[in-house]
Amino acid sequence: MYFKLAFRNVKRQLGNYMIYFITVALTVALLFAVNNIIYSRNLAVFVDRGESAKTTLQIIVVMISMVVAFVLSYATSFLLKRRKREFGTYLTLGMTRRDLLTIFLVETLLICLIALGAGLAAGSFLFQGLMAVMMKLLEMRFAIAAYSAEGFSRTILLTVGIFLTASIASAVYLKSVSIYDLIHGEKKVEKGVRHPVCWFSLTFVSLAGMLACGGLFFREMDKVLSGGAKLEDAGILLSGFILSVVGFHAGLAKSMVALFLRLPGFRSRGSNTFVLRQLSGSLSANALMFGALALLMTFAVVGTNFSFIQKAGQEEALLSEYPYDIMYYSNKYERGEEFPLEAAEAVIEKYAGIKKRIPYRIFETGRQDFYSRTKWYEEWMAPGDSFMPVSDFNAVMAPLGVEPVSLEGQYMIVGNNPIVGESDWSDMVYEWGGKSYTYHSCRLDYPKISYLYFYVVVPDEAVQGMECVEQSVAYLTEQNRFDGMALEQALRQVIYVFPDGGLEGMEEADGRLEFEIREYHRQEENNVSAILVVGALFVSAVFLLLAMAILALKTLSTLGEDRQRYEICFRLGMGEREQCRALFRQTFSFFLLPFVLPCVMSIPVAWFGRHVLRIARMEAAADTVPLITGIVAAGMAVLYLLYYTAAYLIAKRTVVRGG
Repeated sequence: MYFKLAFRNVKRQLGNYMIYFITVALTVALLFAVNNIIYSRNLAVFVDRGESAKTTLQIIVVMISMVVAFVLSYATSFLLKRRKREFGTYLTLGMTRRDLLTIFLVETLLICLIALGAGLAAGSFLFQGLMAVMMKLLEMRFAIAAYSAEGFSRTILLTVGIFLTASIASAVYLKSVSIYDLIHGEKKVEKGVRHPVCWFSLTFVSLAGMLACGGLFFREMDKVLSGGAKLEDAGILLSGFILSVVGFHAGLAKSMVALFLRLPGFRSRGSNTFVLRQLSGSLSANALMFGALALLMTFAVVGTNFSFIQKAGQEEALLSEYPYDIMYYSNKYERGEEFPLEAAEAVIEKYAGIKKRIPYRIFETGRQDFYSRTKWYEEWMAPGDSFMPVSDFNAVMAPLGVEPVSLEGQYMIVGNNPIVGESDWSDMVYEWGGKSYTYHSCRLDYPKISYLYFYVVVPDEAVQGMECVEQSVAYLTEQNRFDGMALEQALRQVIYVFPDGGLEGMEEADGRLEFEIREYHRQEENNVSAILVVGALFVSAVFLLLAMAILALKTLSTLGEDRQRYEICFRLGMGEREQCRALFRQTFSFFLLPFVLPCVMSIPVAWFGRHVLRIARMEAAADTVPLITGIVAAGMAVLYLLYYTAAYLIAKRTVVRGG
């Protein structure tokens, strides 16, 4: 009997359950897609250190599942309150609370089973879509990926766990609520807002706090990236921004209606007074919720944007950090001896081919004339000054399209770290070998060809009498793309293995390699980008779905009160068209309040993303940032419109009276 009653109720309440159904189905689809990625055999093949990637995604899925369980429990309570008079009637007719809970659980189970089936079907396509994104990020050819039985079972278990959590919340509510509250709850009068001026002051102060903390946060992050500030200061400002966001939305929700009601021209126009009074109670009661949802969506937008911005700047960062296909940095001090370079070059020839070989040298004097003028000289243990002859410098820079440098009796500082630019050598005259050399320039924009913070480029005759401590080589390879991971492992075998086959030292074998292989680092960065982007997409999509679902269900939970009030307006002569306009303004204002900040945040995120990329001299990547943020904002707007449209149509069908 209970099953038939529950089935009938589901058919009758299908419109009211639609938002809940869509949210559960899309959440299941996302869980199914990500779980299949986690437990796919391809993950270990496509992504280096696949176990680490698997663990990272597993942690994300578990955490997000806990959030989903909490939010869907909240959503279930909306559905209960939406039907409280119906449940009160059941109790009045003699049903027990256990019977009532059984009916509701069967109804929810039916919805979840249908949503689970739809979610698994949608998830099968979404999984292939996410795999296509991952293959694109890994720069690999896409092929239809196999589904995982373990991914399927994990999705089922997570969905059951989410359903059980929501069921417990329902049981607690139905066990504690009184029959009077169920029958007469719709007649309760909502309290008005007290002291609206104080709430408006909070809104103004919080807005100022948001702007100040946001601006200072970006400035501190700029300093952090330049090496001139600590991350703790940025964390304090971020906390201030979060508190300001909550305060702004709470204050605005409490004061907005009261302030509009004080405008005679506005409140006397059409049905504005009715709409404002409709909003008064709902906005005030959900003030803190608006702040929480705004934060949730803001972090979703920011996280997604920066994951794509990081990927956009990856290629230029690689070219800046590793200007040659392969670079050999001799490591005389760490190794204590050199190894036969010819053996390593034979391995490079096998994997990638050698098109051109450009040797260059680093010399030292044992003195610290240049380092003694740096700002960090007293804080750190500075090494000896390092010098490169200008002929070697020009030879290694020429294939990279850099104009040759001419130094006649001068020296040039070339830095690999922004803090080098804070030092001043302009008045320094360097004495060596009976000759004097004056300051030419300090350049931070040359491609990186050394691990040193900076080195000094001098005329060739200036290195006479200095000790050559590094004999490095830059390589241009025949192949543009090759297996960098395999080459890196093969070079380790050559460098760290004795001729008799024994390892020179397991610890050293896992240490830094004297060779920098751009393709190896490209694959490493692609691995990170793939996990980062897929994880950000998953988290952001779930956060946005949950935020939109809460707004929609919260709107629909008050339809009982709204139906009575619109009924009165209809009897007083308000036509169907005017009712629709009033309902639109009421629901759209409710939806819009927490949605504005995440959309507006796309602007400073785009500005800061471009700024960071330009600091790193990644102009091409910087030009793509507005497009990235625009696409993310558009996707968010589409999801918003879908949920709002569904909520509005359900509300319209329920509360608007025709002639």
